[in-house]
Amino acid sequence: TDHYTRSRYIHDSVDAQVFGVLLGMQEGKNIQILHCFETTYDEEQKTIDKHFTNRRLNSFSKMFPEFEFIGWYSTCTTESDSEINDWESAVNKQFEVFSENPLFLKMNVSLELREKLEKEGVTKRMPITIYEKNQDKELIKCKYVVEPQETERIALDDAKKDISSTRDKSQLSVNLVTTLNSIKLLRKNIIALINIIKNVPEIRKNHEIIRQLASICNRLPLVSNKAEYSQELFTEYSDIILINQLGVLNKAIEQIHDFNTHKTIKNIDELFI
Repeated sequence: TDHYTRSRYIHDSVDAQVFGVLLGMQEGKNIQILHCFETTYDEEQKTIDKHFTNRRLNSFSKMFPEFEFIGWYSTCTTESDSEINDWESAVNKQFEVFSENPLFLKMNVSLELREKLEKEGVTKRMPITIYEKNQDKELIKCKYVVEPQETERIALDDAKKDISSTRDKSQLSVNLVTTLNSIKLLRKNIIALINIIKNVPEIRKNHEIIRQLASICNRLPLVSNKAEYSQELFTEYSDIILINQLGVLNKAIEQIHDFNTHKTIKNIDELFI
């Protein structure tokens, strides 16, 4: 959507069509689309810029070695163009240079489709269709699932919640306090158990109890590398804070937009009173 929005305002046309490459990971029949980048298309020659695309792929492979070429994407601006056509099939064959069976993600950005879905009360359907080749070398629709990351769900859930006068804490804060209390209780019980084993010799001689304790200890996660664990924890915490700040910023922009839309400042001197 960002790619289409930029192209729309650059060309000053809602019919702007964009092309790009999909990156992700594949494990068996499970394919994850995790990233993308835009590419160029020569409308006169009806060909993609393979040299540019290959150069960008090499750059991304150095930065993200776990990512691989998954397929390509494009947009359409009318509901009638949602189905596959011969021209898109020809473009898909050009992308077969990078993969034997590239996926094709087609996004309908038409306002008429969005208005139609809103009238029908369909709010959770995304205007996206993904195609793949079957045994007959024909592009057919395939099923997909949108799965946001856990950090995105937690942070955005907290960012969208308003803090009312009767509640000074968000739902995320309440959940974190509950989790923290559970961890404190677990730590307290573990310390008490260690003290009992140290101070009661009869328990250390009871092999059945020791085996049960060993089984419980094996269930606890072990941190073999504290530096690596700290770095991973810091990275996840930074992601949550960043997404949270993004949600707050978007909310502030909406409030400013509403203020400019519904309010009129008659005298600029009022701002300094």
